[in-house]
Amino acid sequence: MADAAVCAWDAKYTFHFWRPVTAIAFAEPELNWMSFIVTPPFPDYISGHSTFSGAAATVLALFYDTGDLPFTTGSDFLPGVYRSFPTCLDAAREAAVSRLYGGIHFRSANEDGLQAGISIGEWTGSHYLLPKGNRSR
Repeated sequence: MADAAVCAWDAKYTFHFWRPVTAIAFAEPELNWMSFIVTPPFPDYISGHSTFSGAAATVLALFYDTGDLPFTTGSDFLPGVYRSFPTCLDAAREAAVSRLYGGIHFRSANEDGLQAGISIGEWTGSHYLLPKGNRSR
């Protein structure tokens, strides 16, 4: 997760890409468009949530040696409402696209963030999730 944070925030401050609320206001000031989620005070690209989600899903799949890790989760904000996912990667994809639906990221920030997270997870798995007793790299 720390590597995902470093990757995402390095990209944010390398690219300094504006968020949808700024882009839409620039293109059509009369719209007074606002996102559904409060817009964070840092650049759009890449999505941190997408990067974190991709990294976590990939490490879990590698740790358990299967991509098939179905689970169901709920929310304190929506008591009695549950979401079920066949894999961790499916949950990561939904977490990524939620930022688009919330209006705080462009699609490329989510898709590229998710892919960056998956790559970080794969690197982590190949360097740190070694068989017990095998510490060689």
